[in-house]
Amino acid sequence: MISLEQRADSTTPIRRVDGRVVRGTRRGEVPVAHQWIVLHRVGPDRAGPIDSTRSGADGSFSMRYRPSGDTTAVYFVSTSYGGVAYFTTPLRAPIVRGDDARLTVFDTTSGPVGIKIGGRHLIVGNPLPDGRRPIGEVYDLENDSTVTAIARDSVTPVWAAHIPEAAINFQLNRGGDLAPGAVSQRGTSVGLFAPLSPGIRQVAFTYDLPARAFPLSLPIERPTGVLEILVQEPRARVTGARLRELAPVSTEGRTFRRYLAQDVAANTVLDVDVPPVVTATRERVYGGVGIALSLTMAAALVLALRRARPKRVLVQPLGERHSQTLARAIADLDAEFERAPGDADARASYDTKRAELKAQLAAALAAERRPI
Repeated sequence: MISLEQRADSTTPIRRVDGRVVRGTRRGEVPVAHQWIVLHRVGPDRAGPIDSTRSGADGSFSMRYRPSGDTTAVYFVSTSYGGVAYFTTPLRAPIVRGDDARLTVFDTTSGPVGIKIGGRHLIVGNPLPDGRRPIGEVYDLENDSTVTAIARDSVTPVWAAHIPEAAINFQLNRGGDLAPGAVSQRGTSVGLFAPLSPGIRQVAFTYDLPARAFPLSLPIERPTGVLEILVQEPRARVTGARLRELAPVSTEGRTFRRYLAQDVAANTVLDVDVPPVVTATRERVYGGVGIALSLTMAAALVLALRRARPKRVLVQPLGERHSQTLARAIADLDAEFERAPGDADARASYDTKRAELKAQLAAALAAERRPI
């Protein structure tokens, strides 16, 4: 075991992580021996691997480290199996063991995997002065298999959905659990190219719709466990999919009418109609507000309504902080570059992306330290 950590204050208590690497199968967990394990530190001052070791015959591993530098730095353990990186949750306690130190890996496949939609959440905001309305969408994707689905090539996504033809200004929600570039838009198609391991992963994005897109008809392309609609316009009409209106919800002074349906069949059509814009002084609901609310509600709804099933270990847990998502993205980028360093151009691209992610991480950590 060779430590790569920079010099730390000798008075800082040593921390420890005792974990295990197992492979998920239909028959249960199988220990993964001799698996390379890497301990990462990601902070606003520096980021990178700080220690590494191999798992034993029973899949177990143990590492000790001494925290150093910025106190907001995030520490976690990763391993790469079948070309896919897997991570623990951040190591917060002085001694971490059990589920918090477990790395569950899976065999990979580029073949068909039945991805279920546990929930779809649509947020429709008030209009801009020019009549465009901000739209937020959140999908809760469920992989109930025992394999990690990976994209077959650069044009065939693991999962795809469609957005209206009139949609503009598409962007992936930065507060979600996916790294930049994991989702791409091509015309009306939105594709997920990140590996999708067994468990649940949320895909959240925003776009704008012009006034001419309404009345809006959205087909429900696949069976959906929970369909939730949040509409800020008090005079909007939402129909279809056996939706029922519930009590409104509010956040930061904004109120949304809320509609909910369960076990929605494929090819059902959802209709949203809004009154024409009559003033030029409307306030925009940006993705951060609507999506943040929907992410919280989505997690609660899916966990409450999901049928009982064997426990899955999520590669990226729901509700993690944006800083943790960015930390994982940096570690993933490092692992990918180490596998295939490439030429000088590849190195320059890697350095640029890494610098951008570190700058975002520093901003995220600063925001999280700010008193509420």
